[in-house]
Amino acid sequence: MVDNPPHGTLKTRLIFPLFLCGVAVLVGRLYNIQIQNHHYLLKLAKKQSEITTEVPARRGTIFDCNRRVLTVSLERPAVFADPGIVAVPARARRWLPRTLGVPTAEFKKFLAASPPDVIDDVTDPTLKRLVNVTKRLADYLRTPPELLLRRLRTATDARLRGAAQKLSPVLGIPEPDLRRALRRDTRFAWLKRRVSEATARRIKQLNIRGICVREQQARTAPPGLKIGQWLGLVGTNGHGLEGLELFHDRRLRGTPGLAQLGRDARGNGIADSAEPAVPPKDGCNLYLTVDRRAQRILDGELERTFAQFSPGSVSGIVMEPSTGRIVAMGSAPGLDAARVHGLSREELRRRLRNHPIQSIYEYGSTFKPLVAAAAIDLGLVTPDSPIQCENGRWKYRGRLLHDHHPYGKLSVTDVIVHSSNIGAAKLGLMLGADRLQQLVSFYHFGRKSGIKLPGEASGMVTPARRWTYYTTTSVPIGQEIAGTPLQLTAAFCSLINGGRLMQPYIVEAIEDPNTNDLTRRTPKELERVISPETSAKMRRILAQVVERGTGKQLRNANYQIGGKTGTAQKVNPDGGYSQHSYVASFVGFAPVSRPRICVLVLVDEPKGSYYGSQVAAPAVGRIIDKTLAILDAAAPKTRTATRAFLKNAGDQNRSTTSNRERRG
Repeated sequence: MVDNPPHGTLKTRLIFPLFLCGVAVLVGRLYNIQIQNHHYLLKLAKKQSEITTEVPARRGTIFDCNRRVLTVSLERPAVFADPGIVAVPARARRWLPRTLGVPTAEFKKFLAASPPDVIDDVTDPTLKRLVNVTKRLADYLRTPPELLLRRLRTATDARLRGAAQKLSPVLGIPEPDLRRALRRDTRFAWLKRRVSEATARRIKQLNIRGICVREQQARTAPPGLKIGQWLGLVGTNGHGLEGLELFHDRRLRGTPGLAQLGRDARGNGIADSAEPAVPPKDGCNLYLTVDRRAQRILDGELERTFAQFSPGSVSGIVMEPSTGRIVAMGSAPGLDAARVHGLSREELRRRLRNHPIQSIYEYGSTFKPLVAAAAIDLGLVTPDSPIQCENGRWKYRGRLLHDHHPYGKLSVTDVIVHSSNIGAAKLGLMLGADRLQQLVSFYHFGRKSGIKLPGEASGMVTPARRWTYYTTTSVPIGQEIAGTPLQLTAAFCSLINGGRLMQPYIVEAIEDPNTNDLTRRTPKELERVISPETSAKMRRILAQVVERGTGKQLRNANYQIGGKTGTAQKVNPDGGYSQHSYVASFVGFAPVSRPRICVLVLVDEPKGSYYGSQVAAPAVGRIIDKTLAILDAAAPKTRTATRAFLKNAGDQNRSTTSNRERRG
C-alpha cells in the first residue's frame, strides 16, 4: 500500500514554483525600472515633483553725472489671475453634480466607472478640466452635452461675476473690464501690474481662489523730469522700448537665472523650496553726462516757452563745448517717465518723439557764423573787412535777396551782429561752391552724430551734383541745408571751443555689477574745423551779437553771453517758403572768455511773435544763468574776465586796422 504524501508537502510543491515565478517577474520589473529605464523615470519623477522657473535679473540703474538716480527697478506688488481656477471651487466633487443637476449617487457611480484621469480632474479642478468631465458625464448619462455645459457655464459665470464685484473697488478697475480679463481662455492674466502694499494686503484678505499677488520689477523715475523721450520706457516683459532703455537694452537687462521649486500633489510650486540652479546676472548700470539739476531747469524753460507761444514743439540742448558732453536735453511737450500711465496712444507717441535728434529743420541765420568763421580762417577776410550790403536789396543772377533792415557797408563782424542775409551770401560767394561743400562736410552735416540713441536723423544736404549758384547763396543763410538741433549745437560748440568738432555723447560710463568693471567714455574729436585763433575771434563776434545786435535782450544776464539768433521760414509742402510758418532759434554760450556751456533752444512754428530774438533768446538766457549758478561759476569773476577778453579783442582789432591803413 502506497502512503499518500503529507498534505503540507504537496501544497509546498505547488506554491513554491509559483513563488519563484513571482520573484522572477518582480526582479525583472525592478531591473527594468532601476537599470533599463532609470534615467527616463528619474526625469519623469523630477518633472512631476519639481518646477524649473526663471529667476529674473535685476535691470540696471541709470544715474546722472552726480550719481543721482534717473531710473531704477524696484520690486512692486502686482495682481494676476488664473481664470481657469477662479471659475470653479476647490472642492468640485460636491459642487459639480449639484451645479449640473445630477444626483450625487449617479455621480459617484460615474466616478467609480471612470479612469483615474477623470478623478484627478475632479480632485484638482480647473474650468477646462471640469468641461472635460462634464462631457464624459453626459456620455455616461446619455444626456445631450449642451444641456450640462450650459448649466456649468452659468455657474462659472456667476463665480467670475462675484470675483469681479469684490475686486473692482479694491483695484479701481471697472467691473466689466475685470470680467473680460477673467473670462480669457488662459491660465494667466494680469489684472493690475502696479499696486500699493495696502492694496496687495486687501487682495490677499479677500481670499479669492485663483487671484494672486506677486512681486514684480517696475521701472521708476523721479517725478517731474521730462526726459522720457531720450531715457525711454521699459515694456511689461522687461525689455526696453525707446531711448537709452532700448539702445542699451541688452546691457541693462542682464541674464536671467534658473531655480527649481518643489511641486505639491496638486502641481503648485512650493515657494520656500526654491533651489537656485543658475544664479541671475544683474544688468549693467549706466552713468550719464546729464546733470539732473540742469535738466529740471531746461524742462521748466521749455515748458514755459511752449505755454507762451503755443508752437508745435520746443527743443533744447545744453552741451559742454570742450568735450561734447550732453548736460541736459529735452523737448516740450515733454514726457515724464514716472507718469506715462493714462496717456492715450497718440499722445504717448507724440511725446516720445525726441525732437533734438529726430526732427530736422533748416537752420536759418544760426548757420551764418559757420560761413564767416571759414572765410576768416582761410584768410579771405578779417572781422573788420567791409562787405557791401546794398541797402537791404541785392539781385544776384536773377535772385533777389533782402535784409530786414537796409544796411550799406558792414564789417564781417556786423554782418553777423545784424544778421545780414546779403552779407552772408557774399561771404558764401567768396568761399565758392567747393569750399562751401567742404565746410558742410567738415561739420558732419548730413551724417548722424553718433550719440548712440535710437532714431537719430542724418539731416538733408544738397548733393554736389545738384549744387547751383542759387545753392551757393542759399547755404550761407541757412537754406538748402537741414539738420537736427543736436548737429547745430555740436557745430556751434566747435566755433567757440578752439575749433574742435566733438562727438556728442550722453553715456559717461557703464558699470558691470557682477564683475565691478567700469568702462568709461572719453571725449572724441571728430574734426579740426578752424584754428584756435579764429575760434577766439568768433567768440568776440558772437559776444557783440548780444551786446549790440539781434540778441541784445540778453545784455543784462548774470553772465556775459555770446550767441546767434535764427528765424527760418519753413518749406511749403508744394514748394517754396511759407510766409506764415517759421522756426525761431537761438544758440548761446557763456562765459564768453572761456565757454562752459552752450545752449540751443529751437521753437517750431510759434504763434504770435516768430523772431528768434523774441521767442528763443530769453529762454536761453534764463537757462544759462540758472545752469551756471548751479555749476558754481562766479558771476563777478566771469564778467571781469569777459571784459578783459573783449578789451583785448578791441586792441587787437585797432592794431590790425592801423597796420592795414599804414600798408595802404
